[in-house]
Amino acid sequence: MDARVAPLSAPLKATSPALLEVAVLEYPGSLRAAAPVLSELAQRCNRTAAAGRRSGARMLVTRWTLSPRGMHRVAGAELFGDTPPAIVVVPGNEPSWPLPPQDERMLAWVRDCHDGGSVLAGCDEGGLVLAASGVLAGRTVSLPDISRCPSLASTVASWAQGDRALVDDGDLLTAAGADAWKYLSLRLLARVYGQSVMAEAIQQLQLVIPRAVQDDLERFSPNFAHGDRGILKAQRWLHTIAARGVTLQDICESAGLEPRTLQRRFLKATGLRPIEYCQRLRIAKAQLLLQAGGIVDEVSWTVGYSDQSAFRRLFLRIVGITPSRYRRQIIAQSRVGRSRAPAPADLAEPLRSAA
Repeated sequence: MDARVAPLSAPLKATSPALLEVAVLEYPGSLRAAAPVLSELAQRCNRTAAAGRRSGARMLVTRWTLSPRGMHRVAGAELFGDTPPAIVVVPGNEPSWPLPPQDERMLAWVRDCHDGGSVLAGCDEGGLVLAASGVLAGRTVSLPDISRCPSLASTVASWAQGDRALVDDGDLLTAAGADAWKYLSLRLLARVYGQSVMAEAIQQLQLVIPRAVQDDLERFSPNFAHGDRGILKAQRWLHTIAARGVTLQDICESAGLEPRTLQRRFLKATGLRPIEYCQRLRIAKAQLLLQAGGIVDEVSWTVGYSDQSAFRRLFLRIVGITPSRYRRQIIAQSRVGRSRAPAPADLAEPLRSAA
């Protein structure tokens, strides 16, 4: 079974659910509760999906560690063999542990998984591990202070630090700060099971999610787990430049494919035509800019639309409301959030109670 063929944002068209491997990378000092918490969330969502007769993929959490023979699964090899995990999650450190220099064999494995089509997800110091592996170049990310990783102290950052607690850039997810593990875990649930199952998990666990984070959890999530390397190459290039000012020929050149071949394979791999994919990427970027306080006209131009009316129509079609109304809602929600300032819920505690 090739775990990479399981779509991350749409239900599978299959008679039985496919298993999708989500690998938690365990390194010296990494958060010990990461794999158990994510596994409990997966089991909860698997039951929810089964009860609702949903036909999408089912998440199976595995643990990976470094041994003298290299990287290996602690268990689960009989299910997935040599196939790279669909998702590789790198958790943060235990609070009392400094982040040690990472073994080059582990960093090479992270790069190989990414090249093989794996989605990478880094939480807190785990994001710095991804940075050390070199996969964050040209990307917008959410990372903790680089001083948490002394081996990166002399490195010139090749990435852009975002202003969000959670940044989902398609094949790279990063989260840092308070509740980072909670937000990253929920976003993974949305990517694997869809928005409705994630929302049900939030309700069951009685989690408090700020409105701005909720928007990030529900943002456009393209499929990177299709196994088509030519299309994967094009997707990564589009995410690097936020699909701004590109033509079909540009995408063809990035993938090394002829137009007809590209369009056929792109639709098969992602469920979207190239132009639709670019539109969704641009609108997702526009949402982030509006959440950051951007003016509608300036945001329209920044994401590549000089025609304000065209931008407005497209935003309305994809998001469901106009960009002006979206901006007003964000401002109002921000004011309400500051006045209420609820205490954050602990993700692990409800899971411990349910176990």
